[in-house]
Amino acid sequence: MKILLIGDASHVHETLKKGLAETGHDVTLMSDGNGWHDSQRDIDLRRSPQAGKLGGLGVLAKIVANSPSLRGNDVVLIHNYQSVPLKACWNSLLIDFLKRNNRLLAKGCYGDDPLVLERQFEGVPRYSDTYWNGSRHNVDSNAARLAEQRLPRLVSLWRKATDAADVLLPCLYEYYLAYNTGPYTDKVVYMPLPVEIPVNGVSIKGRGAKIKVLVGVQSRRDYLKGARKILKMVEEVDRRHPGRLDVKCVEDVPYAEYCAMLSEADVLVDQFYSFTPSMNSLAAMARGTVVIGGGEEDYYRFIGERELRPVINVSPEMSFGENVNVLERALLTPGSVERLSRQSIEFVRKHHDYRLVAAKHVELYGRLLQGI
Repeated sequence: MKILLIGDASHVHETLKKGLAETGHDVTLMSDGNGWHDSQRDIDLRRSPQAGKLGGLGVLAKIVANSPSLRGNDVVLIHNYQSVPLKACWNSLLIDFLKRNNRLLAKGCYGDDPLVLERQFEGVPRYSDTYWNGSRHNVDSNAARLAEQRLPRLVSLWRKATDAADVLLPCLYEYYLAYNTGPYTDKVVYMPLPVEIPVNGVSIKGRGAKIKVLVGVQSRRDYLKGARKILKMVEEVDRRHPGRLDVKCVEDVPYAEYCAMLSEADVLVDQFYSFTPSMNSLAAMARGTVVIGGGEEDYYRFIGERELRPVINVSPEMSFGENVNVLERALLTPGSVERLSRQSIEFVRKHHDYRLVAAKHVELYGRLLQGI
């Protein structure tokens, strides 16, 4: 198949391309590199910082220059409704062009969009960064984020992209819940995140004298992630059991430095409000690092996993003390971190190996193309 991937988020399309290309498919990836991730791409749409307001013209020129790659594909997969770093009107025209000139248009559901946030406010999933215990939370912190997703031009663009797509591909269980409603139920298909397990750097953790816990805080996004809240719980465990933990908290460190720290950590503190493991969690788990974050039973049932429970699940639905007790058992029970480390690697291999996920994409697209 000839496949065009547009946009990226946390290296998802970069990793997916590798899996698709390894099985002989002709794949082109066009993106802006997803900010500081600087993910690899064939067609670079990054705006020039020196161009200022004229940066969009440079992006538009690149798209026009590469227009032959934007037509005649069997499949085009856009990573969300705003797939290129241009205003909504240009994204809208691009959707029209892609729909007319390619056989199949797929839309990824990889993050915030108008539907996901509105469904969160309705309690779907049961808890999130804006809702838990039956009511809304973090309203002031999320005000700007919500206002952006409610802009009429973006709501209109989201609706156009969602309606135009032949299939909708949520990458997380919570996004699947958001889209599995109303007019979208018949074309929503959960598609796991693709993860490459490194050849080197995989190790079983939890064998040292102390359990090394890494807390990475993104200061501007912690209201979404809640890492500082988990840090307080970890610190309480440390206070109760002096000398058992080695807790390191870093804030806004460069990605390469963060990865080096991660390779040495037994446990990573990820997201307090997450319902399931995201790309950051899975990348850590693939290396054997145990994750504190989201791992709800609803999710395990959804993916058909009956045995593996690799994530240390904390939740805003539980009290501070209840979460501390969960961490205390998971971190300090002899052999627990080592067992969870082994499960983490096995879980990623079983459910998220990039070759397995690429095969799921190919099977789905082949079936849909036969019906066109």
